[in-house]
Amino acid sequence: MTLRSVSGGCGTALIALVLVVSVLLLTGCAGPWNPVRGTLSPTATPPASTTAVRSPAPEAVTDIFVSATSIELRDASGKTLSTFDYFQPASEVVAGLSQALGSAPILDNFEGRNDVPPTTRYEWGGFLLNDPLTGGMPPFSSNTWVRVSSEAVNGVRISTVDGIAVGDSAADLEARYPDTSFRHPLAGQSELHIGVGFVPLPPSDDYVGSELTFSVQLFARDPLGPITQLTTPSPNWGA
Repeated sequence: MTLRSVSGGCGTALIALVLVVSVLLLTGCAGPWNPVRGTLSPTATPPASTTAVRSPAPEAVTDIFVSATSIELRDASGKTLSTFDYFQPASEVVAGLSQALGSAPILDNFEGRNDVPPTTRYEWGGFLLNDPLTGGMPPFSSNTWVRVSSEAVNGVRISTVDGIAVGDSAADLEARYPDTSFRHPLAGQSELHIGVGFVPLPPSDDYVGSELTFSVQLFARDPLGPITQLTTPSPNWGA
């Protein structure tokens, strides 16, 4: 198409109109501008997941079994979760028991009396861990020992490895263990003592001819009543 030159204001207006129409025609051929926001290109790397990975919950202790050699923590399936002995540092045993029983212990410093040395006591209700300040002398004297006066603490059951617990019938246990039971006069009445779970110790030059042992000792204030306390490891020097 040939455009003739037109002089004057009307010619200028005509040229401007032709230019505007040309721009509109070109824009229409290109299609409307309608970008899609937030769409990743096929080669883009998706953002890393921010979902936190949770660690599995620790297995809950449901039972504590005490013996003449150890304190064993088990779960509801009977699986052993931890084992502590009476010769390792008390701090390690305290940490394990605090986690198992769900609370820190009450701390008490016993000054000692008669033949009982000064002792640091860690108590969780009816479970008491004693740490004599004199220290242990392996294998004949332990670094710590326990006293149990409750069937359970914070929902965790406590018993010997063969299932004896505070509250069991003292008379039945005396009949079951006649050779290691004796009645001890105490404050005008007879207290029943029963030894179970004996573990032999190596011979000692100080006790020639004697069989040295550790055991779990059961106590009943009334021989016809319930067991009221367990202690372990209880040394027997052949007396």
